[in-house]
Amino acid sequence: MQSLIIALPAVVLEAPRLVIEDPDSIVLEEHVGIEIFEPGSDIEREVDWDRLFQVLVYTGAAWALTMGLLVVILIPLIVLGLVGIDFVSLQILFAPWSFLILTLSEVGFLVPPIVYARRHNLPLASIGLKVGKPITEALYGLLYGMAMLVANLAITFFIGYLIPTPTDGGDQLFAVSGLPEFVAWVAVMFCVVGLGEEVAFRGFLQRRVEIYFQLRRSDNKRIALIITAVIFSAVHLDIIGFPARFVLGLFLGRLAQRRRYSIIGPAFAHGFNNSMVVLLASLGF
Repeated sequence: MQSLIIALPAVVLEAPRLVIEDPDSIVLEEHVGIEIFEPGSDIEREVDWDRLFQVLVYTGAAWALTMGLLVVILIPLIVLGLVGIDFVSLQILFAPWSFLILTLSEVGFLVPPIVYARRHNLPLASIGLKVGKPITEALYGLLYGMAMLVANLAITFFIGYLIPTPTDGGDQLFAVSGLPEFVAWVAVMFCVVGLGEEVAFRGFLQRRVEIYFQLRRSDNKRIALIITAVIFSAVHLDIIGFPARFVLGLFLGRLAQRRRYSIIGPAFAHGFNNSMVVLLASLGF
């Protein structure tokens, strides 16, 4: 079960148009004369090792905060089990609605990247939180989400064939009992899991890894894509699910690159994949 992926000021001169590419460039306003992007206006001009290490620390902090919130939410659920709801086996922890509540802890992925942006006087667009063209982004997200789901199912089936594992427990976690519960799952997958993880791993981490290698390697985009996909899969602490999440990370990272790191598309694709997994699990697949 996989889940748990501005127009800048222009300088007007009496000369032909010149554009210097910037990692954050999306749209230039039309002016007469030269239009020059100013690298570093909406994101770091460059990322050295010290800055990249700081980014990695913030990414780790995002994961740690998410785990901390998970424990904070878990404690009252355990207490409810101990006081009599299910004293023997604490089955309350494995109820779909309990797992839904626990999933809200992934809001923790949003906090450190936002803190980082504020501390460095960067706009939220620097971590992917920009609107762009929402309908276009959502359509790209839907296309990538469908491709991700196919890859997800294929890899999961193949791994399950090679390494047979019990699946009943995992299926029970997503066995939603009705439409309202499923709608709640969809909302959480899109607005919490998809958004939080994509800001942390694509808008924040991958983008800066890409800038770090920009002056060091010609294949900086590919390297950033692979490194981020590895980290994204590793933090889920699921060895068996690692290959599927790695491939999903490649899909999400490539989409982020194609959409110039607007996170709407990747968040939509991530939420769609996860929502369909919940639906298929509920249907017994």
